[in-house]
Amino acid sequence: MDSLPLVNTADTAVDAPEISLGVQPHNEDFHSGNILQDGITSYISDFGLTGPADKQKSDNRIYGVLPYIAPEVLNGETYTFASDIYSFGVIMAEYSSGNPPFYNRKHDVSLTLDVCNGLRPEFGKRTPEFYKKLAYRCMNANPNQRPSSDELRENLINTNN
Repeated sequence: MDSLPLVNTADTAVDAPEISLGVQPHNEDFHSGNILQDGITSYISDFGLTGPADKQKSDNRIYGVLPYIAPEVLNGETYTFASDIYSFGVIMAEYSSGNPPFYNRKHDVSLTLDVCNGLRPEFGKRTPEFYKKLAYRCMNANPNQRPSSDELRENLINTNN
């Protein structure tokens, strides 16, 4: 598959940050397998690892699906809303390409190191530049440089009009 229609991606993108990245708990395991669609409405499922934003797991273990985990978390930092924004950027790349991130690689220490050193998932060939630019901002190595959920939502709504 070369790419998925942008309209479906934008519909999911507009709904997902509102659910996952709002004032309530952050997800900590946000990946495409947790997004369910009913027509044009998107839902996020599997909140098994979700917790309050001000509470950190005490066992210092990393949870989640490797390609969606933010580099700072892989480096031992705590999960934050910005970590969920990173995961959302990975989902944007996945929807664009039609392939799971790093589907052609083992999900191992080598991939972990590459992600920490700046490797990001590929986009579909016909992905619009504004979409790639926004996804790359979501996947910025510096969590402080990632858009807020409000900014992300606004950008996606404006590009869909």
